[in-house]
Amino acid sequence: MRRSTLARIVAGVLAEDDIVICSLGSAGRAWREASAPNLTYFASDPMGMAPSLALGFALSRPGDRVVLIEGDGDLAMNLGVLAAIAGAAPPNLRMVVFANGRYETGGGQSLAGRLDLGAAARACGWERVESPPADADEAAVATAIRRMYDAEGPAMVVQPVESEASPYPKAGRWSQADDKAVFQRRLAARDESGGRT
Repeated sequence: MRRSTLARIVAGVLAEDDIVICSLGSAGRAWREASAPNLTYFASDPMGMAPSLALGFALSRPGDRVVLIEGDGDLAMNLGVLAAIAGAAPPNLRMVVFANGRYETGGGQSLAGRLDLGAAARACGWERVESPPADADEAAVATAIRRMYDAEGPAMVVQPVESEASPYPKAGRWSQADDKAVFQRRLAARDESGGRT
């Protein structure tokens, strides 16, 4: 399955008022290209920060569903966060891991060893983890995403995706500080208009 296909499937399941946190790298770029209407924060360096950010966000906003779009390389840089999330057990947190077995953006290097992120999450205490096979069709993946979405969190789907060329993108319109400020303004405006909090 291509990253773009998985991003489109996820976008089709999420509610418009769900908040999305994206890791840096190819998973986040696939989400940006999906043009989903969700309020989205695109995390930047350091690698491995996005899950901790999503955890903090979910804990601070219990009325909002928070969905983390994560790459396996990014998650591999901070495996301890799986235990932290299991311990805190935020019921509003969901995670979709785009698993290509590589640090794709940085040059396509393979992840070390045979890392099974679903098994790692279960070993840390996650109760709701799905790992559809690499050859699962779109309907099967959509069903797994829907089950994750409908379950009480924390819940995760680890979906294998194809390794694709993913050169580091050119600088965006804004700096990371500008992106953060825009996200905060949009979140405040949503809260003031009566959106979920």
